[in-house]
Amino acid sequence: MDYKKATTERRRGKRSAQEADETRRGILAAAGRHFAAEGFGAASLRDIADSAGTTHGMIRHYFGTKDDLWKAVVDDFIGQVAERQLPLFDKIDDVDPVELLKAFTTQFMRQTAAMPEVAKLMLKDGSEPGPHLDHLVARILPVHEQITPVFERVQKAGHLKQHDPESFFIFLVMLGSIPFALAPFTNTFYADDIASDAGIDAHIDRVLRTLFPETT
Repeated sequence: MDYKKATTERRRGKRSAQEADETRRGILAAAGRHFAAEGFGAASLRDIADSAGTTHGMIRHYFGTKDDLWKAVVDDFIGQVAERQLPLFDKIDDVDPVELLKAFTTQFMRQTAAMPEVAKLMLKDGSEPGPHLDHLVARILPVHEQITPVFERVQKAGHLKQHDPESFFIFLVMLGSIPFALAPFTNTFYADDIASDAGIDAHIDRVLRTLFPETT
């Protein structure tokens, strides 16, 4: 094979791989919107394909069954959250635990504000016992396990005595994400649109003052 032909084929292969990745990402984004809005049972693969500008067959090709696609959406959503959060804990012993937990809380709420579909999907498909709830818990559990040692150090410093690691995590998930998922409801009570920069900042400030009143 001559050099020119080999170079052309490499370019085609690279372009093909890029197009496949774009198709896959488009399907995930469309599926996330539909599952968040409608729940697993009501969401249609054909509607998801239409939203993604692709076909039902391509969804099957990249993800398999509807259940496989739902799991891929959850993994992608939570993977994006973990990707931003977990590096905060790389040097856990060198950082003040209160400041680290406050940074985690702030970052978590900014991400849930940017991705309200995560909480919407949890509300739709995490409300009943079953394999979907099990999958959600399995994916979220590593985040809980990562912050537990930090939480315990914060308690030793005299803070968050009203919580244990589990109740703190649930408190944070609910207070930090549900108001963004239910933005129209929330906005009937809040002065600032919770999806706006000012609304996000105000909500984060309220949560931090509630959790750490003596340090804010």
